[in-house]
Amino acid sequence: MRNDQSTDFATYREIMGELLRPIEGHGLDVDTLKRLHESKLVYLENLRVRCFVELNCDKPGHFTMNDYQLILQALAETNRHLRNLILLAISSNLKKRTAV
Repeated sequence: MRNDQSTDFATYREIMGELLRPIEGHGLDVDTLKRLHESKLVYLENLRVRCFVELNCDKPGHFTMNDYQLILQALAETNRHLRNLILLAISSNLKKRTAV
């Protein structure tokens, strides 16, 4: 049976190039896209904690400081995308209300 830490790292390595990109929202409503970005933030935060712990323990692990920096950057980018989605939803909602 595989170790959870190596499984997490293997999954991270598979998708690390995608972490900085926004989630494609073609055909999705703003609320669904917002929820997907929130889920991505939860995943990234869990990954950040795991990476931080591994970097700061005595036992050598898989993650490097470059991985940690990439995760932090992905968190910042995802937060930015989520903020923009929220602003878009608010703006759209206000337009609908003023049109009535």
